[in-house]
Amino acid sequence: MTKLLLCGFADRRRAGATLAASLLLANAALGADFTVTSPGFFYSINGNQPNPTLTLVRGRTYTFAVSTDTDHPFLIRSAGVQNNDIFQGTITYTVPNVVSNYTYICSVHGFGAQIITVAPPPPPPTIRILSLSVSNNIVLRSTGTNGWSVNPQFSTNLAATNWFALTVLSNSFINGVNETICGRPSATNVFFRIRSQPN
Repeated sequence: MTKLLLCGFADRRRAGATLAASLLLANAALGADFTVTSPGFFYSINGNQPNPTLTLVRGRTYTFAVSTDTDHPFLIRSAGVQNNDIFQGTITYTVPNVVSNYTYICSVHGFGAQIITVAPPPPPPTIRILSLSVSNNIVLRSTGTNGWSVNPQFSTNLAATNWFALTVLSNSFINGVNETICGRPSATNVFFRIRSQPN
């Protein structure tokens, strides 16, 4: 939800220009990943201060809504920066894929902090259903890894987007195979899938 504050001015021409400028700045700040201010002789980023260390993922693009004192322009020391070294506006930063750390500083006074870059998280493992047994319960055997959990689901209609979680009664992981015992759904014709997520 966006809140809009209006102020009254005696000069209508000035009021319209000020309102338009305020709306542009508010919209830029709403979509930014980080909001940078300078409440003192330091930076506050998303309310964290003074000069917090940032952890960013290599290859991803971030936006910084900068609104600092004119004496404290915000500068990111790195390649991949657009509209850098500003005190008002939006900086767009695509973190280089090079394994390196960078800094942000006040280009006038030199205070700032480190930007730590990390590799993107690994993709989820490929999960395959190896076997399926149906009795009073469902026994699913699937591939997997130790750091990921399996979440068996069922649907009665593949054309629909609704999948429902099966009640997991037990799950074991031995030699690269998950064995998941689930409650049996009440429907007679069902489709199964397994979703995975990090533990």
